[in-house]
Amino acid sequence: MNEYRDYIEPGRRVELIVRTTNSTIRFYCAFDRFEENSIFVGKPQNKHVQFNFPLGQMLDLYAYTRGGVFRLRCRLKSYNGEKCELSLPISVDKIQRREYIRVKMKIDTIIKLSPFAGTKIVRTKSKDISAKGIRLLLDEDISKYAKVELTLIFSEETINTLAKVIKSKPIEINSVKYYDTSLEFISISDKEINFIVKKCFEFESAQRRKMLENEI
Repeated sequence: MNEYRDYIEPGRRVELIVRTTNSTIRFYCAFDRFEENSIFVGKPQNKHVQFNFPLGQMLDLYAYTRGGVFRLRCRLKSYNGEKCELSLPISVDKIQRREYIRVKMKIDTIIKLSPFAGTKIVRTKSKDISAKGIRLLLDEDISKYAKVELTLIFSEETINTLAKVIKSKPIEINSVKYYDTSLEFISISDKEINFIVKKCFEFESAQRRKMLENEI
């Protein structure tokens, strides 16, 4: 139950999700500290909505950490305009270890291959992505190159990392030969890993909402 305390560190960015009768609202803030009976976080921020809820309001705190994604179900105890005090969690869920989170999200990707006559640059889109690596459909087997560098272009952030080829499998699509290629990130930071985990969960949630809307 208390495993989350080993991973949620001061300054870590967390999300507060408030569900009302009419909507679900997401706020971002920084984790501050644990006390004996409370959790403190910084000022919750949302570009469109002010954090203004009654004491006792139930909310979910999501923390994306190196140990996985934790969801803490808490009550609002106080808010002074700068810091929120939350109750210790009524329940804790470890949603998924980050190494298993993989979604079919298309991300603009630039591949830099060396050594070559100069450097070879390949521009493509991902087939799927996780916090550990990416899968691509390429025109050639890139496992022959000594050095592979990736640039992943998200709308909010660009991530650069060295990569290792895990798989390069020839496949045929419409009589054209391609290589189904899986790459592992090998120089990515914890901050960047947490960002990718967050984007994967957001994508997955959006896909679920679309499925539910189509069923109505």
